Amino acid sequence: MKTVLPRIVPAALAIAFAAPAASQLAPETRQRIDAVFAEFNRTDGPGCAVGVSLGGRLAHAQGYGIGQMDHRIALTPRSVFYLASVSKQFAAAAILIAEHEGHLSLDDDIRRHIPEFPAYDQGAVAIRHLVHHTSGVRDYLSLLNLAGTPFENILTDEAMLDLVTRQRELNFVPGSEHLYSNSGYVLMAEIVRRATGKSLREFAEEKIFQPLGMTSTHFHDDRAEIVPGRVFSYHPRPDGGWRTDYLINFDKVGDGGLYSTVEDLARWDAAFYGDLNSSANAGAGGRNAASDHPLGIPDFAERMYERGVLTGGDTIAYARGLSVGTRRGLRRVSHGGGLMAFRTMIARYPEERTAVITLCNVGTANPGALSMAVEDIVLEDAFPEEAAENPASPGAAMANPDSEAAEATVPAEVAAALAGAYHSAEIGATWRIEAVEGRLVLHHPGGQSQDLEPRDENVFGWGGIELAFVVEGTRATAFVLAAGRVRNIRFEREY
Repeated sequence: MKTVLPRIVPAALAIAFAAPAASQLAPETRQRIDAVFAEFNRTDGPGCAVGVSLGGRLAHAQGYGIGQMDHRIALTPRSVFYLASVSKQFAAAAILIAEHEGHLSLDDDIRRHIPEFPAYDQGAVAIRHLVHHTSGVRDYLSLLNLAGTPFENILTDEAMLDLVTRQRELNFVPGSEHLYSNSGYVLMAEIVRRATGKSLREFAEEKIFQPLGMTSTHFHDDRAEIVPGRVFSYHPRPDGGWRTDYLINFDKVGDGGLYSTVEDLARWDAAFYGDLNSSANAGAGGRNAASDHPLGIPDFAERMYERGVLTGGDTIAYARGLSVGTRRGLRRVSHGGGLMAFRTMIARYPEERTAVITLCNVGTANPGALSMAVEDIVLEDAFPEEAAENPASPGAAMANPDSEAAEATVPAEVAAALAGAYHSAEIGATWRIEAVEGRLVLHHPGGQSQDLEPRDENVFGWGGIELAFVVEGTRATAFVLAAGRVRNIRFEREY
């Protein structure tokens, strides 16, 4: 496989690249954007890189903070970030191109390409369902968490596929609901491989990245590969300083796994306008000059913005790796991502031909709020509606506090009936539940312990997780777990 690697930048020159790229924005506008990222404009901590694309051309780009703390290498528009779920739109585009070339159909039952996928009583899962998160396939990242499997472990493609296909049922009837599932997009990567004979990395390189001149972008499917220009991500230590958060062994692609830069993502933005003459696409090769679009699909943007429709007739906001909505009276298409301490966002206003690219390598950043702050600056004369008052601080991470539940004593007879060890063959893990001084305590295989709060008769949980116990006589024989992107996993009592 031929891999196009970005140009190697010596560490000694990194600070030189930290200077702002040539900008088409007015000095006052640039200063206002700098103010949005002021807390990240430092030499002793991680930060963000931002880009503004106008009409498919990179009009402004700047890095703030450090991309590689070990060597104090500054962030720049050429820094290579892990994009997390922003990657999904590229996997969806690969499926779109594969369909256009006749390798598959969105209406294919996925068992046509992955015959080992179960034939569920709830109905067939089509590729279309995977794209729009309406498949009901359980989320594999949630399954790994529930099993206590560290993400630092090596998870082969075979092990991932075995985990997904080992599930005995779906979350719901395919097409009846929308529930985000990373499994759908790693299955899409496998379908691309089997339908085209090329890995998602190879197919996207040939069909997307080369035609658009995205020379610093790739799906990272080789954990041992050296990536010039790659940045790591960081969380703050409670006592000051930083700790690295980087899963070197995690190389799943489709749902995530894409590495790219602000500069390359501006080239991607240009593809949504079909602008063959854009400077963002200068030097691109490997496409037919007579094509109406750089990717060979004249209606590319419209196809990518095509939202899913449930069997009940409702149209959902999720399109093809993109969420389609409105903000301040204008149509906005976006997707964010977060894994390790990377926080990423691309937001586009199609009618205004304006996009904001926000890539951060610090877990405390809120790329959605940062992006909207920049959007408000560059589109302030275009918005027909006023901005919301008192917006959240753009530098702060999105709040997700654990609710403080009032302590509730569990009757001794109830605790005795429920306490025990329970095993799930679907995730290959055992959860142990212990009665402790009027409390019911769950001991998770990952090493954590958690008090369970009563929710209903024989139903306990914490946060968004619930365990519904099956009680026969005076003793529970099983419980059924619901945990956000995973529903109805049955744990059988071992003792």
